[in-house]
Amino acid sequence: MPRETTNSAARRERASLTSAHRRACRLVAKGDLTSAIALLRHSLKRAQALKSESPDAAVVRALVTLGSCCVEAGAAEEGMSYLRRAIELDTRNTDAYCALAAACEKCGLPDVAMELFHEAIRSDPRCARAYKGLAGHYLEQDRYDEAIRACRRAVELDPDYEPGYVELAVASERTGNAAQAATALQHAIRLNPHNVHYRLGLARNLIQQGLSRQAADCLRDAAAGFPDNIEARQSLAELYADLGEYDRLIQQAKEMRALSPRNPSAYELLAIGYHQSGRLAEALDAVRRLIRLEPREAHHHLKLGVLLQQQGRFAQAMHEYARAAAMHSEDPDTKHGAREAIANLDEIQIRQILLRAAEDRVFGVKLTRDPVAATLEYGFRLSEDALGALMQIQLDDEQAASDDYPPVYH
Repeated sequence: MPRETTNSAARRERASLTSAHRRACRLVAKGDLTSAIALLRHSLKRAQALKSESPDAAVVRALVTLGSCCVEAGAAEEGMSYLRRAIELDTRNTDAYCALAAACEKCGLPDVAMELFHEAIRSDPRCARAYKGLAGHYLEQDRYDEAIRACRRAVELDPDYEPGYVELAVASERTGNAAQAATALQHAIRLNPHNVHYRLGLARNLIQQGLSRQAADCLRDAAAGFPDNIEARQSLAELYADLGEYDRLIQQAKEMRALSPRNPSAYELLAIGYHQSGRLAEALDAVRRLIRLEPREAHHHLKLGVLLQQQGRFAQAMHEYARAAAMHSEDPDTKHGAREAIANLDEIQIRQILLRAAEDRVFGVKLTRDPVAATLEYGFRLSEDALGALMQIQLDDEQAASDDYPPVYH
C-alpha cells in the first residue's frame, strides 16, 4: 500500500478517535460511564492499525480516559491495564501517571500511588495535578502541613486549578485554619460558581471565624442561585436561629417544607422559630407533624412535652415525657432530659397540689381520700414516685394534725 494512502488512513482514524474521545467526555460529564466505555473500546480497536514511530497522542488520551472510566465504574483491573498501556506508549504522560495513581489509591495501594505521583512530577515538574494527588495522600496520613504545602504548590503552578483550591480548603479545615480555608474556597467559587457545596463550605468557615453576617450573605446567594437545594436553605435557617432572626428562620423553613413536605428538619426549624417567637400553638402543630413523620424519635416527644408544659397542660406534658423516657433511644441526653423534665414537673405539680389543697377544702378532702383520683380530676398527672411522695406528705399532715389535739378516751 502506498505510503501516502497509509498516512491518509491513519489521519482519518486519528480524527475519528479524537471525535469519539470528545463524545465520550460529554457522556462522562452526564454520568453515563457505560456508554463512554463502550464508545472508547470500539474506537480504540479501530485505531489499533495506527503505526507511528512516536507515541500517538490521540490513542494515549483515549486510553487514559477509558482507564479512568473503568476504574470509576468498578472495573479497576481493566482500567489499570489501559492506564499502564498509556504509560508504555508515552512514558512522560503525566495524566496517565496521575490517573493510575488515583486507581491505586482506590485499590488500597497508597505507596504505589505515591511513587506514581512522584514519577509524574519527575516527568513534568509543573504538574499541578500530581501535587494535588500528593496532598490527598498526605491528608490520609494526617500530615496536614505537607498537604498544605503540596496544595499551595499546585495552585502556584496553575492558578486556575480548581481541585487544588478545594484540597487546600480541606487541609486548612483539618488544621483549624478557617480563614485560609475560606480564601481557598473563594478562589474555587471564582473558577466554578455553579458548585453549591463550595458556597456551603465557605459559609461554614466564615461562621467559624465569627463572621456570621458574611456567612448569611453567602448562604442567601446560595439559596437564590440554587433554589431547589435543601441544604443551602437549611444552613441559612439554622444561621438565622443562631442570630435570633426568627421571622427569617420561619420563612426559610417554610421554603424547605414547600420543596420537601416530608423533611423533618423543616418542621424542627419551624418549631424553633414559632417557639422563640412566642407562637406556641403553631410550634405545637410543627412538633406534632414532626412526630407523625418520625414517631420513634424520643427527642420529638420531649420537645412536645416542653411546649405542652408551657401551656399549662401538665397531664399531657407528663405523658410525653414518660413516652420519651420509656422509648428506646441511642441518645443518652434525651433520656436524661426526659427524666429531669419528669422530676421538674413533679415538683411543680406537688407545690400546686398542696397550695390548692390549702385553699380549696373540697379538693383537700378528695386528695386525702384518694390522691390518684383527685389529682387526675383536677388536671394533674404525677409519676409513680411523686404520687408515693404526695401520699406520704398527706399521711404526715394527718399525723401532725392529730398531734395538735389531746387523745379522747371513751
